[in-house]
Amino acid sequence: MKWKHIMTVFKKELKDIVRDRKTLFSSIVVPIFLMPVIFLLVGGGTARMSEEMTTNITVALSEDSYSPAAQNFLKESLEAQDDEITVVDPVEDPWEAINSKKAKLVVSLDRDFEDKLENSEPFTLKIYYDNSLSRSGGAVGALRSAINKLNGIIAEQRLEALGINPELLTPVVVETENISKTGDGNMMLMMLLPMIIAMLVAVGGIPAATDLVAGEKERMTFEPLLTTRPSRMSILIGKYLTINVFSFASVISTLAGILLAFLINPRSITMGMGQIGGFSLDYGSAVLCVIVTLLLGMTFSGLQLAISTYARSFKEGQTYLSLLMFVVIIPAYSTMMIMPNDIQLYMYLIPVLNTISAFKLVLGGLTNYTGLILAVVTSLVYVALSLLAAASMFRNEKYLFRS
Repeated sequence: MKWKHIMTVFKKELKDIVRDRKTLFSSIVVPIFLMPVIFLLVGGGTARMSEEMTTNITVALSEDSYSPAAQNFLKESLEAQDDEITVVDPVEDPWEAINSKKAKLVVSLDRDFEDKLENSEPFTLKIYYDNSLSRSGGAVGALRSAINKLNGIIAEQRLEALGINPELLTPVVVETENISKTGDGNMMLMMLLPMIIAMLVAVGGIPAATDLVAGEKERMTFEPLLTTRPSRMSILIGKYLTINVFSFASVISTLAGILLAFLINPRSITMGMGQIGGFSLDYGSAVLCVIVTLLLGMTFSGLQLAISTYARSFKEGQTYLSLLMFVVIIPAYSTMMIMPNDIQLYMYLIPVLNTISAFKLVLGGLTNYTGLILAVVTSLVYVALSLLAAASMFRNEKYLFRS
């Protein structure tokens, strides 16, 4: 195995892939423009949905409990507690009113609510909503909050009328303060970005891997390549490096697309959850995180090369390699909701999970050199094992010449 031969194979394979405009366009060019569209549409839709649930909350009184007194009571009491709540004209059918957007919520009151209110007796206020509609189901919380405020005000008035200090009923005043160093926007970024990067690094080289061996078998160009001066191991490493380059190029193009989405609308990449705050970046952790990511790509490049060598044809290679995506998707989605403080040490030992954990750690401004070094060491082992698997396939003519 000579470095000169490795570079010859590498340059040759790289030129072939660059000439393949279809693969180049779908894997490198498309993500740059597709990612902004996805983030802008999804992020914009999420922001609009959130706004629709918390603003312009229209509440209507049901016709069967309508009276001028009931209408005035709702208007004066609810609108005073929340500026976003507006009491509209009574409606006959709650379901029809909500679905035709006449009101987001419909309420009914006891017929004798005035007498009960005057006699300090509880009365029922029933809320009708449609949980299948986000604008209706999401608005219930705001109305409940307004009613709770109203209950507190009425209770205070009744206690004062009896000569009792209302503060006697509140021995403990609760105050909350969020001391998190990251905002809601950063939290959403910690959920999405590590998952996206890990998945892309792991599967980004699949198009190249499928074409480099399985595709060449189908085109009858693989066997002639083995008769050239470079040894089989030189050919293996040359193809392996090509898959790595293609894998990382697809990641870079996707990240460029995400950056473009951020430049167009900063809230889009946080799914409308707010602006991205400042990061407390530990450079040592960041370097180790990048190393773990590179090693993950190298591990999967070796696996993809081994699988492509085993496949008889391009189509068979695509089928086998598509199954590899599930190996990545399952751990990626299962850890999506995990925050940096919840990461367990064993996660740094598992491929894909270690990359996601490393990115969450860095984005969360935390430091865990033990976990990161453990991730690097185990990743080196996985790279060696994947290369051994690919080399084993290349040495075995049973798999090498399957057609």
